Amino acid sequence: MEPELTVENIKKYFNEMDGFSSYNKMKIEDLEDEKAILSAVVNENSVNPSNICHGGLVFGIADTAMGTLAYLTGRKVVTVDSNINYLKPCKKGKITCIATPIKVGKTLGVYKADIYNNEEELAATVTGTYFFLDREINKE
Repeated sequence: MEPELTVENIKKYFNEMDGFSSYNKMKIEDLEDEKAILSAVVNENSVNPSNICHGGLVFGIADTAMGTLAYLTGRKVVTVDSNINYLKPCKKGKITCIATPIKVGKTLGVYKADIYNNEEELAATVTGTYFFLDREINKE
C-alpha cells in the first residue's frame, strides 16, 4: 500500500528521495492545490558554455513543478507534451518557478509554469500536458 498523498508526504519524498531534484538543488517553496512554487540554485555545475543556466535545468524545474502539482490531484502522472519559451537568461543564483493548472480533466491535465531569474525577471514560460495514470493513489 502506498502512503497517503498529502502535501507533507510529497515534500518529504521531494526533499529526501528525489535524486533529480536533489542533484539540481531544487526546493519546494510552497505547494497548494492550485499552485506550486519551486526554486533551484544555479551554480558552476548548472551553467552552459556561455556561463548562463543550462536550458535543461530551466525546463527541468518547470516540468518538476507542473508534475508535482499534477501529482497533488491524487493520481500518478507522466508528461506527454511540453513547450518552453526562453525569454531571458538565468545566471548564477536562485531561479524560481511558479506552476498553476490551466485545465485538469479525467485523463489529461494542462499546466503552466513561469520561471524567474535571480533578478526576478520572467526568464521562461512553459506549458505541459500530463497524462493521469490508471488509478487514484489514495483509493484502493
